[in-house]
Amino acid sequence: MILLEKLNQKLQSNLKPINHESLNKTFVGYSNLYQQSIFVKQFAKKQGCYTEEAVTRQMNDRVITTFSIDNRYTLVLKDVEPRDIPSTIDQNLAFEMGQVLGKFHMQIKPFSKIKVVQNQFDDYMSEINTFQDSFYKSQLNKVAEKFMMHKNEIQKDLKNNSHFVLHGDVGIRNYKYIGGKLTLIDFEKARLGPVYQDFIKFFYQDFSLNPDLIDSFLKGYSTKNLDYQLLSLTKQYLIFTTAIGIFNYTEKIEDLAFKKVGEQMLASMED
Repeated sequence: MILLEKLNQKLQSNLKPINHESLNKTFVGYSNLYQQSIFVKQFAKKQGCYTEEAVTRQMNDRVITTFSIDNRYTLVLKDVEPRDIPSTIDQNLAFEMGQVLGKFHMQIKPFSKIKVVQNQFDDYMSEINTFQDSFYKSQLNKVAEKFMMHKNEIQKDLKNNSHFVLHGDVGIRNYKYIGGKLTLIDFEKARLGPVYQDFIKFFYQDFSLNPDLIDSFLKGYSTKNLDYQLLSLTKQYLIFTTAIGIFNYTEKIEDLAFKKVGEQMLASMED
């Protein structure tokens, strides 16, 4: 029996897969067992499922149940028919997006077993050495040497400012309208860290470093949370580690556009 058949049997449902590039699987449909439309998300890792459930419970009442099937961890949520936001973002929308993220950082509190990056340097250096692409491995190692000279200073700044629960994957695709209200979805990558880390990929990838959009976003963010400043050196280091994460992802899933974002980040470090 294939996975979808097992899910439909267990949930007494008519689930249909949602196609998107991800290591996870998602489905939507009506469940006779729960007498409502449901959204089902399956995770390859237990931590991702646990984290998404923990954050969702703080955000709303969507969680129905969790279970494991075929060595995949399954989260069942009430389907709320989220709508995409416009693909072209103006300054007003950027301001509102900043408010939503600022509210998220203030609302979500640390929970048991939340992911914490313990060794900001050693773990990332080890990750670089796992890459198959020798060009990026060489370039990343060169930049890493520069940051190693300021290791203690950066680690101290990170330690003093890593007390917020980050979303972990802020981007246009994870902002949705639900019931006419702008909100965030997809919390499996939530972890403790400095809030600036939630800005980086979003500013590079979705804002294309547009200064007007970034300024509007930060003004909106500041209406909810003023505690987001870091040393310039620490910000640069976080951009570097974000690039490492992107290259790690694109070695597993081909995504040339996303890879170019990582290349842009790496180029800015070299400059």
